Amino acid sequence: MRKILLIFLLPFTVLSVAQSQSFTVDELIKLAYLPSKNVESYMKKKGFVYSGYKSEMNDETASFIEKGKSKKIGNWSRSIDICIKDNSKKFTLYTTALSEYQQGQQNLIKAGYFYDNTKDLKKESSILFQKANITIKSSRVMQDSVTLYSFDLVEKSIPSSLRYAEDLLQFDSHEFLVSYFGEHNVKKDRYYLSEKELKRCSVLFSGTERQAVFVWDDDIYLNNLAYILLTNKLPTEEGMKNDPLAGNNEWQLENGLRPGMALKELLKINEIDFNIYGNKSELAFLVKPTEDGKINFKKTAVMLSCPRCFDDKIFNQKEVSALDIAKANLPMRVFDVVIYAAK
Repeated sequence: MRKILLIFLLPFTVLSVAQSQSFTVDELIKLAYLPSKNVESYMKKKGFVYSGYKSEMNDETASFIEKGKSKKIGNWSRSIDICIKDNSKKFTLYTTALSEYQQGQQNLIKAGYFYDNTKDLKKESSILFQKANITIKSSRVMQDSVTLYSFDLVEKSIPSSLRYAEDLLQFDSHEFLVSYFGEHNVKKDRYYLSEKELKRCSVLFSGTERQAVFVWDDDIYLNNLAYILLTNKLPTEEGMKNDPLAGNNEWQLENGLRPGMALKELLKINEIDFNIYGNKSELAFLVKPTEDGKINFKKTAVMLSCPRCFDDKIFNQKEVSALDIAKANLPMRVFDVVIYAAK
């Protein structure tokens, strides 16, 4: 990480005098699209100098202020924080000017950024804006008796290819999904958490062998991915109405796990036995979460199905060995696969 930052940190120690210019949210977006090697010259052109470096939670951030200003809040009008990672870039613009903050929000709306338009921009302390692979959070806070306004921009790297189901975890918002796959391939729906509880979700390639359900922690903005469900039958409101049977789901995890797989294949991949909840459990036919084998069932939940197995004596207990079920030659298969997002 430090090597990445040094690409543009070192030249700031020998910057020539540059005239300070305005730096709005529009410039912040331009900065996000620049190659890392061009960040230094852009910041210099806008009249900013390197003012320090900090490391928090494995994130290494370079800070910049307008040239000729001290670091103390109130002595500068704007500052920029930059954090560049392998899979994302983060740029934060701070300003003490309310007019710039309000104008910045309006510019984002005009540029087509999605936000919760039921909220009053003048009253809310923070508003989230989303478009494609970019999210921008506008916020206002009191710091050292000064009202500080900020635009916190995060740009996620656009995947170059998608080979395994885990690659879908890169898409952390509905807007990002739509920008990559197209609006006709990504539909908003409501996911059945239980018979009575519904949660807004996004469905990719509904009714096909490549369908996947994205369930969000934030079901207002449809972002902050909670998990992805790979299934042959959609447990969603539209799925229940239209019953889009997709056949066997073709998404496969890197370890080979996939919906429709026979229990014996699952055992072979995991290399050791595991337990499955029986009929005396509320979680019947779910693989018990463990991380002892090749498959981490705590990060990947697996629900099984077995026609005519519910009355079988072998399931008349809280837990049953997968190996015992396989030896009994019961037709048990993988029904659903849930991939949890890393938190």
